[in-house]
Amino acid sequence: GLRDLHGLAPGEDPTTDLMFGRIVEEDRPEMSSRFRRHLQEAGPFSCVYRMTDSRGRLRRVIFVAQSESVADEVKRLTGFVVDITEPLRDSARAAVAASSEHRAAIEQAKGALMLCFGSDEDAAFDLLRAYSSHHNLKLVVVAERIVAGLSDPAFSRQEPVQSLLDIVAGVRVQGSS
Repeated sequence: GLRDLHGLAPGEDPTTDLMFGRIVEEDRPEMSSRFRRHLQEAGPFSCVYRMTDSRGRLRRVIFVAQSESVADEVKRLTGFVVDITEPLRDSARAAVAASSEHRAAIEQAKGALMLCFGSDEDAAFDLLRAYSSHHNLKLVVVAERIVAGLSDPAFSRQEPVQSLLDIVAGVRVQGSS
């Protein structure tokens, strides 16, 4: 992986100059300081930094290493580099998708509260948040259960406010089980 990231030919050694040449310029001072420190003090360390790979793509990598000493003098660094670019991107995509899903449920629940209680958006959100806190449930759980209850025939009432109150009471019961 290190050879591919840095564009090394088989048998070519990864030199400090070659590795630093690939580190993003803004990250070089910190990385230089860390490497100098670990060349003076033996022991394990790790660091995350940005680099440009041999194809010119920006990558995020973690370097996990050990400073090895002989006669109390660090002689070499050994370790490995792991490209964490894709896992970070996957995590970011998942977080954005989850956030979008949660936001939709929260917005729908706020809309229902605003309509039933004649409140503004801030007051509706405050109601959700207070209920969530009081019953020790995540806000998104309360919102999702309210939204699910809105389409559940079991909560169909002549009076919409009563419907919503019954849904909210059901959220509490579901949350305690």
